[in-house]
Order: sequence, then C-alpha cells, then structure tokens
Amino acid sequence: MNDLYSYYVQHRNTRVMHKWEHYFEIYDRFLSPIRRGNPVILEIGVQLGGSCEMWRDYFGPATHIFGIDINPEAKQQEDIVTRVFVGDQQDRTFLRGVLREIGTPDLVIDDGGHTANQQITAFEELYSALSDRGLYFVEDTHTSLWRGPFMDRQDQQSFLQFSFAKCAQLMEWTGKRENFQLLGTDQGESLANAATEFCRSTQAIHFFDSIIVYERGRRRVPRHVRR
Repeated sequence: MNDLYSYYVQHRNTRVMHKWEHYFEIYDRFLSPIRRGNPVILEIGVQLGGSCEMWRDYFGPATHIFGIDINPEAKQQEDIVTRVFVGDQQDRTFLRGVLREIGTPDLVIDDGGHTANQQITAFEELYSALSDRGLYFVEDTHTSLWRGPFMDRQDQQSFLQFSFAKCAQLMEWTGKRENFQLLGTDQGESLANAATEFCRSTQAIHFFDSIIVYERGRRRVPRHVRR
C-alpha cells in the first residue's frame, strides 16, 4: 500500500474526494520520484478540495499547488491550494492567463469536465508549458467511449483518438522509411529538427484504464546499431 492509497483508505482528507482506486498505483509510479522536489502542481477540477488536500499532504507544505475550476464556489478551497482560478478549461485565453500567473508547472492533473473539447484544448495549451521533465495526467478517459455529451467537438475526435495520434508523433524520426539508413550513422543527428517539438520533448505516453500519462523529456535522434 503506497502513501497516497493509505491516505485515501484511511480517509485522512477532511474534504470530499472522489477517485477510482486503481489510480493510486499509477500516481505512485510517476509521482514518487518527484515527491521531494517541491513541484509546481496545477489541478483542473478542484471541486470540494479533497484531492488538493491529498497532494498537499503527499508533496509537503513547500509545494506550490494551483487549481482550476468552472464553479466559483471552488474559490473556498484556497486555504488548501495556493490559488484557485475560476474559468473554463476549454477557454484558451483563460488558460494562457493562468500560465502567466503560475509560471512553469511540473505536473498537470486534468480531472475537470471530461469532455473531448475540454481535455484536448487544455492539453494543447498546457502541455508545452510544462517543465522539461514534467508530467501530464488526464483522468477519466473512459468518457471518450461514452460519447454522447462528452463528444462535443465538431471533428468528433475523442481524447483517446487524439492520444493515439500523438503516439505516431513519437515516431516521427523512425516512422519514415527514408530515414532508416541515415539513422544508422552519425549523420542521423542532422534530422534533429526534422520532427515536431512534441516528438523532441516527449519521452513516452502511458495508457491505463481510464487514465493517460504523458511524460516529458528531451530526446536525441534515435540510432540503430548492428554489432
């Protein structure tokens, strides 16, 4: 039992928290390495403050925690988080204003409205603003399969479909057959700028039941070697 799940099952939170139990193993896998680093955290979907309270307990009092919620009543949680910004996560102007206020986040947890437009828009605005080793969690991605009111984009793209397409972007160097010979030589480095910034700055995309984790990290051009 990791510390986050222990906190949850012991109900140490004084404010309401609603989580799928299998999330806690995923949290611990990615968050334990940065636990002592006082990360800057941005959580979308503050609600009644229970998860923000948990993050404060887990990461410690020196951690900077910010929240986003569409409900003005979430401002009442500002004794738990550093600041709550009230607005819609699919409002690009609003999100850019939040970033100007908080600087560079190390961790974004999207537990907001769960519609395709909200999840995709927030990702497009916030992911590239993460620190070089930042983490981006999108929770409750099963709503991509529920469709109905959760499928609110004109292109009918869900966050799952969006993330599948991002997997292909990770292979922009290796996915082009014409690059193969060059990638087996020192000249492969000449392709460094022949990929998007997303490819150059993303180590991995992790898919779990109902949650997707993007892991940032600067990448070198891959090279294959025969020995």
